[in-house]
Amino acid sequence: MHRTRPPGSKINRGQENPWHCGPAGYPCRDTIRSRQAQSVGGLIFPSAMKPFPFLAALLAVSACVQPALADRPLLEENFDRLGGFGELLLTDPNVQLIRKGGPDGSKAIRVSYVGSKVGSERVVAGYPLRKAVMEATLAFDVRFGEDFQWVGGGKLHGLGPEHPVTGGNAREPDRWSARVMFGGDGRSKAYLYEQSPDKKYGVGGTSRTPVFKKGVWQKVVIRMKLNTPGKADGKFSVLVDGKEVNEQSGVEFRARDGKGTLISRMLFSTFHGGNSPGNAPKDAEGNFTTVHADFDNFRVMEGW
Repeated sequence: MHRTRPPGSKINRGQENPWHCGPAGYPCRDTIRSRQAQSVGGLIFPSAMKPFPFLAALLAVSACVQPALADRPLLEENFDRLGGFGELLLTDPNVQLIRKGGPDGSKAIRVSYVGSKVGSERVVAGYPLRKAVMEATLAFDVRFGEDFQWVGGGKLHGLGPEHPVTGGNAREPDRWSARVMFGGDGRSKAYLYEQSPDKKYGVGGTSRTPVFKKGVWQKVVIRMKLNTPGKADGKFSVLVDGKEVNEQSGVEFRARDGKGTLISRMLFSTFHGGNSPGNAPKDAEGNFTTVHADFDNFRVMEGW
């Protein structure tokens, strides 16, 4: 199947836009006319605009749409009706759509973690959010398979700017990333590429006890607030099934201002490692093997 690919992603298909006109989805208010002025959609226009009903109507619709836009997700994908993000993920041979596999019996995706000399094969994809923001909350559901092996731990998803930094690459003033990890015994770990000049890889605290389980659906929520450039006042938090398990404050994600440094990309990123065969899932004979985890209901909203 041929897919067009815009800058910043591999698929040029956006999410559905359920715009509503007026509060709680109600229609805009009727036009009320008077000798002096007329009200369209709650806005007052001079009577001189009467010869231009189209312009008045356009302004009214715009006024109603703006609140709805503010409440729209920056990204949403539940795999029942695929958007661009879902289609992008399914181009990876290690990602499979499963029917009636989600938490509510709907569609979900299954990721195969194929053991290899670097841990497991990388399943990664970046997708642009609807707009760039200072604060954002990412939520998704995960079910680690009964066959899953934590081994030495591995990566899960997160958020980033226009040009995120990962993989042990050099930190730069306008580049960062914020993800979560699963630990070697099912603990949760924050994994942040921030502005620490002496660090090669991501940093962050680990949950006090194991929080990830096998064979059951769990809700993961990642909340983050960018720092003011020049200050270490950023925040990052991870909740699993409604309980905060990681909290990082005083984070300097970026050292430079600008739109390119804002939260603007969803980072789908999951694999074992690290970068060594010791992080790989293996069978009883010590051979590389494949394990699985399912994901559903990705949603990114503006705000903490």
